Amino acid sequence: MELDVHHLRLVQAIGAAGSLSEAAVLLGISQPAVSSKLKRLENTLGQRLFDRGNHATSVAPTPTGELLLDRISAVLPLMEGLVRDIETRTGPSEVVRVGGVCSPILGHLPAIVGQRMSTGPGASLFDSDCRDLVVNLVAQRRLEVGVVKDYPGYETVAPASVGTAVVAHDRTLVLLREDHPLARHKVIALDQLAEQEWVLPAPDSSRFHEYFHACCRRKGFTPRVRYISESYGMTVAAVRNGAVGLSQAACEGHQQLAGRLLADGALSRRFLLVWHREGEFADCAREMVADAALAYRLECEESPVYSRYLA
Repeated sequence: MELDVHHLRLVQAIGAAGSLSEAAVLLGISQPAVSSKLKRLENTLGQRLFDRGNHATSVAPTPTGELLLDRISAVLPLMEGLVRDIETRTGPSEVVRVGGVCSPILGHLPAIVGQRMSTGPGASLFDSDCRDLVVNLVAQRRLEVGVVKDYPGYETVAPASVGTAVVAHDRTLVLLREDHPLARHKVIALDQLAEQEWVLPAPDSSRFHEYFHACCRRKGFTPRVRYISESYGMTVAAVRNGAVGLSQAACEGHQQLAGRLLADGALSRRFLLVWHREGEFADCAREMVADAALAYRLECEESPVYSRYLA
């Protein structure tokens, strides 16, 4: 199922109040309505989120409920902020919204779009881990321009209203401890990592996990994924503790870590620009793609890690 903002607010209120009756006060609805909504949500999830206490309305979160509450504290403000941004957009005079997934291009996107705006306050930036969300927001004209990434065999599928163009083909670096035996190599083959423990980013709509496992199988091994990371900082911490991780080419570099290029273009990706075909920037899409490609090259040249491979 899909969890929406209303589900998250319900669970957050119940967790904060510790009882259904007090959660009802926070939400401004009746206690029976809170109880009914919670029951429907639990039935849909197939998981109990709160254990009912001795008193009729007192509750305590289950382990699943605790997990959801932990994530809600991080996710709900972002979702509510996005909804507010979308709702306040009233016309072309408002701030133009651009966005996309993590890439060397994303930070340059407001300037790339902004220089093609004759008037207005410029462009604001929306950051997301979800490729499909970015494409859908562009299709709905909630974002004017976006940047996404995809992988061979798992390419981006966009509706007819959305134009796409490849900005760059991006190589992958493997991240290791500086004292790792493989760090002495400038380039590492994927099958040399068959016995390692991996840290990977959390699964998302780009289907990277499927792509990663398929690439490893073709090299004759099944990877041992020990860590799933919610942030790049967590990835760095896992690598410092002995795991191997992955990075886009324009890697910043970190103390105690070595970044080495994967051989033969293994685990490579594409960065794509997406825009609405009837949007105000459709006519200059080719120029924006060229500017995005230049921004990508500059980021790679300035990378303390990847620039060594460009010399």
